[in-house]
Amino acid sequence: MALKSGMAAQLGVKAESTWGTFEAPTRFYPLISESLTEEIDRIESEGIVTGVRTLRSAQWAAGNVDVGGDIQTELFQQGTGALLKACFGAVSTTGAGPYSHTFTPGDLTDDHLSVQVGKPDVAGTVQPFSFAGMKVTEWELSVDSGGLVTLSTSVVGKSLVTSESLATASFGAGSATPFTFKHASATVAGGAANVKKLSLKGSNGLDTDRRFIGSEYRAEPLEAELREYSGTLDLEFESLTQMNRYRNATEVALVVTITAGASASLTITTNVRFDGATPEVDGRGVVQLSAPFKCIGPTTTDASAITAVLVNSDSTPT
Repeated sequence: MALKSGMAAQLGVKAESTWGTFEAPTRFYPLISESLTEEIDRIESEGIVTGVRTLRSAQWAAGNVDVGGDIQTELFQQGTGALLKACFGAVSTTGAGPYSHTFTPGDLTDDHLSVQVGKPDVAGTVQPFSFAGMKVTEWELSVDSGGLVTLSTSVVGKSLVTSESLATASFGAGSATPFTFKHASATVAGGAANVKKLSLKGSNGLDTDRRFIGSEYRAEPLEAELREYSGTLDLEFESLTQMNRYRNATEVALVVTITAGASASLTITTNVRFDGATPEVDGRGVVQLSAPFKCIGPTTTDASAITAVLVNSDSTPT
């Protein structure tokens, strides 16, 4: 008997050759949640028609189409390169199995995805919602002591159709195996840090409201602001060292390593300033310290602010 609940849902993506032209997904990820929607404006006439008290059918029309939302998955040991490429923009690959993919802030013009979400109805049919031209506007990587590593992405796109065929979801070895907190570690200024929780966010500075007469669909979102990479370290108050980095406006290296072996790892190297770290006493427990940070490029290269190296068994990240 077919499942008639979210247990039958699926998520697949594929890098597009042409922005806004849907391509059947080839990468599939176990899905935690999604909020991808299509919103269509309603345009109503404000003109007075003598003696008319209600809006007439001829006095309204469909307006702009807005497609987008959020996707939450875990960070999987294999197959995550397609998502990271859409988050960062630039990638170079070396090696011959395992492969090393180095992601840096780069041109996002060619980084657009077809995203298909299979949404089960109560009759047991998984309805394919096929979104074209999806680009990552923001993303967040989170590691919490005792939990799985998660990756959340916010996307906007061009269009939605429900007439495409539902792709057959397939998961290669490791592509449904998530990294856990036990795989993660962090160093600050070269020293090991006892981190209770870590979040790292990226904002791609896209202009998502490029609209022109003659079409209800948005034009391809383009970069219009600086990239912003930021996050927070949740620590215990061990000494004045961390607080003084904030007080003295010191930039230091923050390195986050997530590794499950020689063929499954993600290492993110950043240069950060801390934007706050004053401990507060809240009861009898151990005093906590929350340290928000922002990634800053110390040289003329964007990669000096943040670089992510993914090692896996994929010959190409996408």
